[in-house]
Amino acid sequence: MSARRTPHRGAAADGRWPRVDDVPAPRFSRAAAGLLPLSVAAAMALTGCSSDESTGADPNRGCDPTSSAQAADLRPIELPPAHVAVLEPGTGELRVPTSAPTTETPQRVTLDTKSSETSVIGNQGEEPTTTTEELSTPLTARAGCTDPKNLEFTLGAITSPDEALNPALATFDGADGGVTYADGLSPMSLRLFPPANADQPAIRAIEQSLVSAFTYALPLPTEPIGVGARWRTERTVTAATTVTQEIVATLTKWEGDVLTVDIAVDETPTSTVFRIPGSASTLDLTRYANSGTGTVTVDLTRLLPTSAQLAMKGARELVGADPNRPIIQQTSLTLRWNRTD
Repeated sequence: MSARRTPHRGAAADGRWPRVDDVPAPRFSRAAAGLLPLSVAAAMALTGCSSDESTGADPNRGCDPTSSAQAADLRPIELPPAHVAVLEPGTGELRVPTSAPTTETPQRVTLDTKSSETSVIGNQGEEPTTTTEELSTPLTARAGCTDPKNLEFTLGAITSPDEALNPALATFDGADGGVTYADGLSPMSLRLFPPANADQPAIRAIEQSLVSAFTYALPLPTEPIGVGARWRTERTVTAATTVTQEIVATLTKWEGDVLTVDIAVDETPTSTVFRIPGSASTLDLTRYANSGTGTVTVDLTRLLPTSAQLAMKGARELVGADPNRPIIQQTSLTLRWNRTD
């Protein structure tokens, strides 16, 4: 992979980024299976997690008096900061959607993520290879008693269709973690405290699921808006390749403390270099597309979405030393938050 060519900004020969449907149904050599991440967001270079700091406190407590962000051995996973710009303020009464998390009762939600990647090496004539990772993660979440920008959570019984992974996931039942937010419910860092006997495949799967969810989290404006408001959120996500993520949000309903928002997500690469995870080698990213739509319900008295659905679909072409043997990949990610209390 040392002989690399340099395409113009990752575009195709005609200067056009491909639609997902432009990419042919892939066929993949098994030699490259497992080489690449399931999605750009899930492939972020995680900074690590911390050792088990389980509090053993009342699981029904409404808030936490202390934050795990102060743990002595903490190695947080930094999340890409979001920049929010209001495009249209909306109509009717304009208000700032200020987060005011309750400290009386915990929030119980389940995060479901499913990512898949189907790959083929060009002109190899082999069957496509698909890898899929699916996780369902119950969380009991509590705001800080005196610091509403810090969320503490306890994991429940995490499950996966992958029967080989399930026993390792079971060790996380009761494990703790947390999230630190900036203004506008914008997540800034994630922390996870695996049990001492946790296996690396389970740690990786849980981290990737949580990182995907918070990388696509929807920040709120910090200026007055009303129904019909539109705002744009931009993040620079550095993973196997660096992309600019743009979320355009439209406020469709605001009743009491509950906002319903439609979102459209689009990602654009800022580099033509694709770094192979776990390796010093790189490939050329010659074509790329990744976009999706969804709906998010935000309760201003809670820190996590009370419900959300997002479906992403993408494709990319990667080229190494031999330009006649490109790797074509199709990717997808579905993400759901569901209230369980």
